Amino acid sequence: MSRISRFALFAVLLSVVGLTSCLDDDKHEWLHMKECWGTVIGTQDEFKIVTDLGNTLLVVENDNPSFQVKDSMRVVATFTELGQKDENVYDIRINAIRELLTKDPLYASQLDEQQVDSVGRDPIEALYAWFGNGQYLNIEFGIYFSDLQKAHMLNLVVDDERSTDERVYVKLTHNAFGDNERMYEGYGRVSFDIADLIPEGKDQIVVVMEWTNYAQLPQTISGIFRQVKADDTTPITYTLLRKGTINDAKTSVSVE
Repeated sequence: MSRISRFALFAVLLSVVGLTSCLDDDKHEWLHMKECWGTVIGTQDEFKIVTDLGNTLLVVENDNPSFQVKDSMRVVATFTELGQKDENVYDIRINAIRELLTKDPLYASQLDEQQVDSVGRDPIEALYAWFGNGQYLNIEFGIYFSDLQKAHMLNLVVDDERSTDERVYVKLTHNAFGDNERMYEGYGRVSFDIADLIPEGKDQIVVVMEWTNYAQLPQTISGIFRQVKADDTTPITYTLLRKGTINDAKTSVSVE
């Protein structure tokens, strides 16, 4: 099979918009479409999306009706803004929507030797990582693979022995299940619920994220993860990383 070609410029721009803004700056709107990560509230007949940037998107038109949403489902959606109802509340048309893989972190001290092996030691590239809605660590990642049918597995492992009440260390892990041949370049998205990483009595903590890239080099980024309060005017999303792409690949891969 032929090597997957690099994605178009429009895909690059749309991806950057989706990871850095969602209805917060019209100058970043490309062809009147935007993208957001968020949580569904409601049912298939009537629902809204509360985004990880704190906006409420009221779905008044849906061009992707075959996708069955469920209440509390995490999604990534591309949409067109139709009008503003209130501050941070918008009417939208859904152009495309898909479920967003969302997982809880694992704790290193609770893993036995077999479980440590199962989380994986394969390389991965963290392309973008950011905090959403005082609850999530959102990551867009890049990997190489050869089997289009094989699902890879990602986890976020908390190093609770190194972590303190001020700073928590986490590692993004990848198990390719032997699918390591560099035939295709792909990407995926995952969201980790890290709300419980903030110690009781505190409202923020420094999160240090580590991973191993394809040069077998350890990588590290860090940022301040904050709780969201009703009267807090601080932006609820803190961008951790804008690193680039794995050879600009945009082929979606299957992960669990």
